[in-house]
Amino acid sequence: MKSDRVTRILAGLLIAIVFVYIAIGIYRSSGNNYRTSTAYVQSVSETIDAEMYIIREEHIITSDSSGVVVSIAKNGGKVSSGSDIAAIFKREKDAENYAKALSLEKKLETYRKIDSQVKLANLDMEKLTGETNRNFCAMLDSVYYNKFSDITDNELAFSENYSRKSISLGYDVDCTDKIIKLEKQIQKLTSVKPSKIIKTDYAGYYVSRPDGFERVLSSDKIDEITPEMLEKAFKAEKHKVSNNSMGKVINGFEWYAACIVPADRMTGVEVGKKVRLMFGESDAEIVDSRLYSKKMLDDGGTLAVFKCSFMNEELSNLRKVSGKIVIRDYTGIKIRKDAVRFNDKNQPGVYIKEGNLIKFNRIEEIYSDDNFVVAENKAGAAGWLAQYDEIVVSGKELTDGKVIE
Repeated sequence: MKSDRVTRILAGLLIAIVFVYIAIGIYRSSGNNYRTSTAYVQSVSETIDAEMYIIREEHIITSDSSGVVVSIAKNGGKVSSGSDIAAIFKREKDAENYAKALSLEKKLETYRKIDSQVKLANLDMEKLTGETNRNFCAMLDSVYYNKFSDITDNELAFSENYSRKSISLGYDVDCTDKIIKLEKQIQKLTSVKPSKIIKTDYAGYYVSRPDGFERVLSSDKIDEITPEMLEKAFKAEKHKVSNNSMGKVINGFEWYAACIVPADRMTGVEVGKKVRLMFGESDAEIVDSRLYSKKMLDDGGTLAVFKCSFMNEELSNLRKVSGKIVIRDYTGIKIRKDAVRFNDKNQPGVYIKEGNLIKFNRIEEIYSDDNFVVAENKAGAAGWLAQYDEIVVSGKELTDGKVIE
């Protein structure tokens, strides 16, 4: 009986020893389990979040004629003085047919271009392939960002470039049947002519639907703008758009974005400096601009006005928008902020893993935010972080020169 008890005690001790041994092994292995991230040179933008109000010179086009309106000019597209912008029909069905015919006219023009092309021996196939791929990606982007009005244009551009490539590779591309079919369809759809064609007296960008804020702020008052005027504009309610509105023309090719931002964030950004404005996620909503004016305010803010000269459909519909001001770009090695350490001389750097050795490489910071640091790429300089180094982002007992077992 006594021997059984001793045996149980010894067995328990043996089990405890095994567990302790395993625990020590796990501890040691976890201490030597260094997770790393490869250092890469990247471009990073310094941005300022801003609530921006878009200011333009806008003219609403009206007509006394009643009926169903069909836009002829492309929404957000350029128009010249005296050009057609809309057609009026007495019946809705005739208006629908006319709108469909306008869409088919674009296809017809593309097929005629394709049919008139001949094989080009000296065509830059690599460039053409790149354009074709970009057209295809643009179609996908249009769907992803719900910009369905752009799909047709991107589809036609893709078809044209793809056909040019096929023709140059020796394939027979015959659009004759499609052209004849489209011509007949268009002729049938346009058998009923509009009761009136609306023209514009202004040159600029056409927008099919006024937003009701056209009378709040105008660009002819841009030099007189005050914080109070801007605040009032943000709080303004839209006015009622007349039933006889045929759309509007953004007069000229320049417009403004006004906002109030912290003064310290605008340090070094002087009038005339080129910056980018970001109004959304897609490239179509990133615009080059110049700082037109800035006024220091008593509360530590700055009233900043940016001047832009590019327009498209997305931008033509902006008014009150949460955006970003890209004031500077930095190129260097992007590092997680929690990976930055300091050596015994209080110099910043990171630990890197080189084979079975842990080393401390210094960094020279050129920009940082709450999450990461951008360091200068000192390729070839001993003791400094360089591209492709393996930065240690987690691990215990990091010391310069430590050998990993």
